[in-house]
Amino acid sequence: MPSPYPLLAALLALATFAGAAPHPDVGVVVFRDDFNGKLADGWFWEREERANWRVGPAGLEVCVQPGNMWGGANNARNVLYRPLPDPAAGPVEISVTLSNVPSAQWEQANLVWFYDDSNMVKLNMELVTGRFTIVMGREENDRARTVAIVPLDDYAVDLRLQAVGSRVRGQFRTRHWQQWRDVGECDLPVKGPPKASLHFYNGPPAAVHWVSVRNFAIRQMPPEGAWRPRVRATEQTLRLPGNGTGPAIALEHGFVLGCGAPAFAKGEGEQRIYRHQDGSGGWSWDRRATASPQPLRMGVGLGKLPGGEPSAAFDFGGEPPGLELDAVTRLENDHGDHTLAAHLWLSASPAGDGPLTRISVLFDWYGPEATGRSLNDGQRDYEYVETRETTEGPAQYQYRIKGLRGAPPRVAFDAFLKDARRRGLSANTKVVGLWFGNEIWDGSRGGTLVTKLDLVINGRRISGLTTK
Repeated sequence: MPSPYPLLAALLALATFAGAAPHPDVGVVVFRDDFNGKLADGWFWEREERANWRVGPAGLEVCVQPGNMWGGANNARNVLYRPLPDPAAGPVEISVTLSNVPSAQWEQANLVWFYDDSNMVKLNMELVTGRFTIVMGREENDRARTVAIVPLDDYAVDLRLQAVGSRVRGQFRTRHWQQWRDVGECDLPVKGPPKASLHFYNGPPAAVHWVSVRNFAIRQMPPEGAWRPRVRATEQTLRLPGNGTGPAIALEHGFVLGCGAPAFAKGEGEQRIYRHQDGSGGWSWDRRATASPQPLRMGVGLGKLPGGEPSAAFDFGGEPPGLELDAVTRLENDHGDHTLAAHLWLSASPAGDGPLTRISVLFDWYGPEATGRSLNDGQRDYEYVETRETTEGPAQYQYRIKGLRGAPPRVAFDAFLKDARRRGLSANTKVVGLWFGNEIWDGSRGGTLVTKLDLVINGRRISGLTTK
């Protein structure tokens, strides 16, 4: 059966490989293969099916077939690998560019730090519960563990794994982001000599999908250029059952990093907020065993916010801000319920008191895709969802990002404010507060790393979390 996306896949491959920025020239390239018409020497196939891979103008293309490498099945076909330098002798990086449009649950294309079929660390683009994601996973003796699941905002992605001693870090970037973004880190399941590998599996049995592969490289990194884990300068913990209040860390310019915790009648869980020495920060949570139907809110607040969410006084001048950010939510399971969102709070009172109205912009969530276009803020399309009564204000105007999920580099709130006013929001309302973060329900475990969070109001930039 032919692929349902032949034109899209071709355009993606063309756009990705013609316009993608090269990998940073850090370290010594010990091997590179752009798959320009042929495979370079030194590659080996495991369970090769020659009819299902090819090399041409789009680079290496591999058909994603049924089969698996996650756990004990170990029956994926066309597993490609080659030897790697030992990271015990010095830092090593492997990187690649992948392009795919998956349609089946768990269909994936992987860059793998590989020892054998039962011991590896994978970094992939994968369809998980209807959401297109980057997944990092670790497997030792066929015991598989998910390290992180993050939303992916494009069908083409650069991936890299960096190993230092016995640790490895996974990162990704797309055309929307010039810098590399963290996925996760873990110990290497060392078993014999290491290999770099490419895996393609869990393909749909009733469709033909080809993954395009380009820009594969192996680098030996200088010690000064090697990855080092972020060091936490400040950390606070909230243990549940809670009492309706949470910890908070004061940031620059009135921003407050904190946790708004509902009162829990029973259950267990643990939430943390933290700040790193490099200026970045974030939060983590574990609500797999809690028994409250109420969401927990963790994030950054500024200005007037309702309830127990930490915030500090701030004068927005009534103007809708622009938000520039780099934030990545990293789940550790694929069935927990969470939302990554920004809330803009408004008041019709000159003093900013009285009932508040909320405009909510959702970037990542569990549930149906956003399919209708209601507005474009200059960066992405959004779908208007609903206006409803809430306990936190007379009305909520909710929007969801259309297409692939994840927080974009910029959000222009004036577009949402104008659209809400067309839908009935009073023209007298003024911006009094902003909150950005996660709403987390039972069953979820994960965290969000924020390396940039800047407000822009009338050309004035106000920085909260930002990497120095």
